Amino acid sequence: MKKLLVILIVIAFLLSWTFSLVIATDEVLFDIVSVNNIIKETSVDALQAKAAILVDAKTGQVLHEKNSSKRLSMASLTKLMSIYLIFEAIDNGDVNYDTIVTASEYAVSFGGSQVYLEVGEQFTLKEMIHAIDLHSANDATVAVAELIAGSENAFVHFMNQKASELGMENTNYLDCTGLTDEGNYSTAYDLALLANALVNDYPEIFEFSTKTYEAFRPGEDQIDLYNRNKLIQFYSGADGLKTGFTTEAGYCLAATATKNGTRLITIILGGEDTNVRFAETAKLLDYGFLNFGEITLQETGQIAGIIPVLKGVITEVECYVTEDSTFLIKLEDEENIERIVTIEEELTAPFMEDTVVGNVSYVLNGEELGKVDIMTKESVEKATFFELIWRKILSWFGITR
Repeated sequence: MKKLLVILIVIAFLLSWTFSLVIATDEVLFDIVSVNNIIKETSVDALQAKAAILVDAKTGQVLHEKNSSKRLSMASLTKLMSIYLIFEAIDNGDVNYDTIVTASEYAVSFGGSQVYLEVGEQFTLKEMIHAIDLHSANDATVAVAELIAGSENAFVHFMNQKASELGMENTNYLDCTGLTDEGNYSTAYDLALLANALVNDYPEIFEFSTKTYEAFRPGEDQIDLYNRNKLIQFYSGADGLKTGFTTEAGYCLAATATKNGTRLITIILGGEDTNVRFAETAKLLDYGFLNFGEITLQETGQIAGIIPVLKGVITEVECYVTEDSTFLIKLEDEENIERIVTIEEELTAPFMEDTVVGNVSYVLNGEELGKVDIMTKESVEKATFFELIWRKILSWFGITR
């Protein structure tokens, strides 16, 4: 009996030790002193991560990148798409925060990070989103996927469909959790597109991603959901988005922060440890906020040119720039922006007011920052046959009208 008791104690100890290692992999090893030291020693031109990118959330401009088009495993950054589709389903009225999610046997079977759902256990969708975003719970993610699409496979189909719609050309989803390494891939650039779409289309994500703690299943079987994105605790202005880790993918992080009205988004893939991913993210954000500034070229309504009109009641029409242009650029580069006007050489009547006849593009160091339309300022009707004949006669005598 004593021998059996000793064996049970040893097994319990080993299980406890193994579990602590799993948690340590993503949380316990975080050390702000180590992070700060890495930040001091790191250059944005020599990042350790396999791939990284820094983009402006307003314009989508890439401000810095490393291997941003390289296909890599993305671990739980997969859940960014799952979260996007959850908010889309809410927006479409298919579900709401109070919708009840029931855990299936299939959902409960998922290991890794989890909230230990039991078959038939029910929670609101809002509770499940907390579990997914803060704790990266695989069982909760699958349960919600089944609620929205009927099955994980159907949900994954929607994930790939949405990726295509967002222009994520180098992304393929095989599951909704990120547990699959082989064949479940993306790029830093594609994930930045997704993160950008998420924060702009569904800013309610910040209701979840900014929390440092949330209790799940309060009571005897409570799970404490501590936000694994430590960036929000030590980086001023940080408010999202999602961590990820598998042995194959390494330490990944999709992050965003805002300062002085400018929001930046970063993606880190394949960091060698948790401190590196947070430090290199902070370094990228610092680089963006310190070296780039937002400028607005106020040109709305400005005359862009005058175009000759053939066969119209008038012989020329003014054209104007339709809107202002805002860019995030290196502060010293403002004077180097090239303004290129492309406009029709002539128009033939009739045409309506606000007909697009060209554009103004803004180019910096050979890269187009943006483009706005040029439109006609008024409608022009077609001249009658006799008006055209009379105009021709006057032109013989050198008279124009």
